[in-house]
Amino acid sequence: MGNKERRNIRHRAAVVKKLISSVIDNPSVTLTVDTLQAWLSVPGDAAERILGRLVASGLVREVQHGVWVPALLPGLAAH
Repeated sequence: MGNKERRNIRHRAAVVKKLISSVIDNPSVTLTVDTLQAWLSVPGDAAERILGRLVASGLVREVQHGVWVPALLPGLAAH
């Protein structure tokens, strides 16, 4: 028997898609590990990993310790 994937990949992809579109579509959103944990109904360590990936991808930036906001995306910045 092969290894059975323990995660629901479709559900995980849907959560990530929802999160990314919410961050991009709402420039006034602020994220913390706690709010992300509650919003996505995930454990704290998962919220930290998700936030780390958002930071690494350039979608959010930290504005004060533990608080992130959407980053200005190229082509969307005010001139």
